[in-house]
Amino acid sequence: MRLMEINTEAINQLVLEKVDEHIQSLKLEEDVYFMDARQLEKYLSLSWPTISKVFLSDPDFPTLRKGKCYMFHKKDVDCYLDRYYEELKYHGRDILKYRRKG
Repeated sequence: MRLMEINTEAINQLVLEKVDEHIQSLKLEEDVYFMDARQLEKYLSLSWPTISKVFLSDPDFPTLRKGKCYMFHKKDVDCYLDRYYEELKYHGRDILKYRRKG
């Protein structure tokens, strides 16, 4: 039978480095003021076709245009999503079926 030694100091150091990397990535997300389409996809965990169908079709969704590109103000998107979620809770909870009245 062969025993393996575990270097706990090395493991602790590796864990601390990974935790620090994660914290730094979260801080970057907090500092974002405007998001582009790819950042919005990642932020919402939705595909661009779903975002287009569900949100961009709503005139109340906060968008800006920079030429052909969309830009999204993160705090405005957060406020919109809070309102949208409250509406969605009472209308079946399916974002693909629900359409806002307005």
